[in-house]
Parts: sequence; C-alpha cells; structure tokens
Amino acid sequence: MYRTCAFCNGKLDGDGGPSGLGVGRRLAFDEWRGRLWVICPKCTRWNLAPLDDRLERIEGLARAARQGHVAAATEQVALIRWQGYDLVRVGKPPRLEFAAWRYGERLKARRREQLKLMVPLTVATVGLAVAVNVAAGGSVGVFVWNMPNIAKAMYTGIIGRRAVGLIEPPICERCGSVMRLRAKHVAHARVVPDTKAGLGLVLSCPSCRSEGALLVGADAQAALRQGLTYLALARRGRERAADAARLVEGAGGPERLIRDVARRELTLRSLAPERRLALEMAVDEQAEVEALERQWKEAEEIADIADGLLSTTTELEEELRRLKGRTQGKGDQPSS
Repeated sequence: MYRTCAFCNGKLDGDGGPSGLGVGRRLAFDEWRGRLWVICPKCTRWNLAPLDDRLERIEGLARAARQGHVAAATEQVALIRWQGYDLVRVGKPPRLEFAAWRYGERLKARRREQLKLMVPLTVATVGLAVAVNVAAGGSVGVFVWNMPNIAKAMYTGIIGRRAVGLIEPPICERCGSVMRLRAKHVAHARVVPDTKAGLGLVLSCPSCRSEGALLVGADAQAALRQGLTYLALARRGRERAADAARLVEGAGGPERLIRDVARRELTLRSLAPERRLALEMAVDEQAEVEALERQWKEAEEIADIADGLLSTTTELEEELRRLKGRTQGKGDQPSS
C-alpha cells in the first residue's frame, strides 16, 4: 500500500487500524463491490487500495464497524467511529441504531472550545479587578463571585460577533443594503421549505430589521449552523443530548426533522432549547453525509476505471466474481 496520496502527494496518516493496511486513519469500504479506500487527511480524496488482498482487509473493517458508533448515515453511506478511526461504510447498510453519544460528542466539543476562551478571560478579568479594587481600597468579593457569569457573557458575545461564512453576502430586498451577517443576526431567521435545495433560510436584515433575503443550499446550512451555536449559549435551557437524539429519531431522521421545522416556519429563537439542539445536530449530520456521498461518487468513478469494470475483460470479471463469492460464502463447500 502506498504511503502518500495519489492526488495531492500528501502523507497518509495512521496505521490502517482494523484493515491491516499499515496506513490510514479514515478508511472507506464497500463489502458488496469489494472496494477499499484510504481517505487523505489533507485533500479528503479517496485512494483505492490494491486489489490483491482487499477482501480480507474489508472483512476486518466490517467487524470493527459492527462494534463502533454510528456518527451519521444515509441510505448509501454511514460514518462509523471505532477506537480513534473513522470508518465509512458504503452501500445500503442494515438498520443501525443511532446512539445518543454522537450528539453528546458535539456538545463536549462545544464546551471544550468554550473553556479555551473562558478560562483566560476569567483569569485576565479577575486580575484586573483585583488590581483596581486594591488600588481603590475596596472589596472584590461580589465581583469575583460573579466572574463565571461575566466570562460566559463575554464568550457569548464573541461567538455572536463571528461573521457568517457565505459565498457572497446577500442584498436586502427591502432597504437594498449589503447584509453583513454575524451569528447573532441569524437568531431571528426562519427555516422554510425550498423545493430545489430542500432547505431555505429567511434572514432578517441587520439594518432595517425586515425579512430581506433567502438563503438556500450550502449557504443556508452554514448560516443555520452558526446561528444555532450562538443561540445555544445566548438562550440557555435544558440541553440534553439524549433528548435531541430522541427528537431526531422520532421525526424519522435528520432530513425529516428539518422538513418538520421548516413546515412550521418559526424563528430560530422561538424554538425550544432541545428542539434547537436537535435541529443543529440534524443540519450538521446532513452536511457531513452529503460531503461523504459526493466524495464517494467521485471515488467510485475512479474505482470503476481502476478495477476494469468499464471494460469487458472476461478474466477480470471472473476474478471479481471469485472475490465476491469468498465474501458471501466463505467456508462453504461447492456442491457436487
């Protein structure tokens, strides 16, 4: 197995884990078609593994995938986390029970980011307050007691002022101004159905306060994710991963939950805390699996060529049938 990416020449990290390839930390496999890829950590392109002993390595990945935790899935692609490795199962998978931990992981990541900023802010502000109060001969007891709340408010303000990453800022239809959106502005937006892109986001203009633009597709996803992250801090309430998991699963999956929220056309800030969290995670999951499916389709086209499936070579077709037979009936004796 090669050690560098065939597309960007970047180094392929990891040791292959359960695949035994000796390289790779993010691996994709298709049991039915006998495909195995190592995903480049730099350019995210899928590098097809040699045909020789691919089947045995795929069996090892499939066993590990059954023991792992499903992070996201569609009918064709499932992202599974197993002992520090990302395994991407391609092909229509069996019904997989989604564990609430996948939502909990996102909450933990958010809290870790929060602590990275809050701790230095708290230390700096307490130091300044002590210096000022000592100089003035006053007491800092009440001020220090309120420092956690002050630090949280400062952190929330920082997140709220983050610019929303859009391909191009929209123009307000009402006042004609360029809408320079910050995360806090998305709090007043409404998720609406969109026949073409599936997801639409009606924005309130920061200048005239009227609903002045509609985002769809990737722009709507980006704005929605940042706005929901800000609201989780600004409008705190009961925020439990298990509750969010039940809401998403009860709706029938991320896509249906998003459609249900869009059908109601409520502003994001008017949603209950657990429903906002469920929506945030549904949008995150949908964006992740859409990217995976795009990468898989591109990799599949290359694999078709590499494995000769676009040709009519009889010897190669017989070899692939033999390999597939080993996957389906390993250990079976041929009938006489």
